[in-house]
Amino acid sequence: MNHKTMKNLISCFVDPTDSRILMEITARKTATAKELAKALPDIPQASLYRHLGKMVKCGVLKIAEERPVRALVEKVYAMDMDTAQDIPRLLEENRGDVYMSLFAQFSAALMGEFADYAARDDINILKDGSGFSTGPIAVNLEELEDLMLKIGELTAPYRTPEQAAKPGRKMHSLAIIVTPPKEGGEQT
Repeated sequence: MNHKTMKNLISCFVDPTDSRILMEITARKTATAKELAKALPDIPQASLYRHLGKMVKCGVLKIAEERPVRALVEKVYAMDMDTAQDIPRLLEENRGDVYMSLFAQFSAALMGEFADYAARDDINILKDGSGFSTGPIAVNLEELEDLMLKIGELTAPYRTPEQAAKPGRKMHSLAIIVTPPKEGGEQT
């Protein structure tokens, strides 16, 4: 994913209609315009097609398949990023564009969870145990690896099927994001 396409993707996340379309496609992996229209009935059909066309043209979406349906061809849309990229190869190739694509997909999935929650009638933000925050930490690579292992150890007992089956438990996703270091920061 080049810099221009990444800027287009960020613009799509900011646009409410584009964002909803992207979240729906991310959740489904692929979707036709008909499936999207059914899932997003408040988006007029002409607008839906216009947004899909724009996102294909700017490289955010791709046409994954074309299916003949009677006398027409139905397009199947997907995110235009290689989601099958394996992590060891990503680390070996050290490609920023692939890394950013994976982060965009991660972000879209996370936004989808928040959007689903926000659309419910029965939410209670204070009592449902949802939230997000950010705070700086100053660590070297060894300390960061140690911290991530400790977080993994702390959360391990809560990630079991037995824990989920206990009464009163609700499923949450815990997302931990370690941002890249700031440019010009001390490197040790």
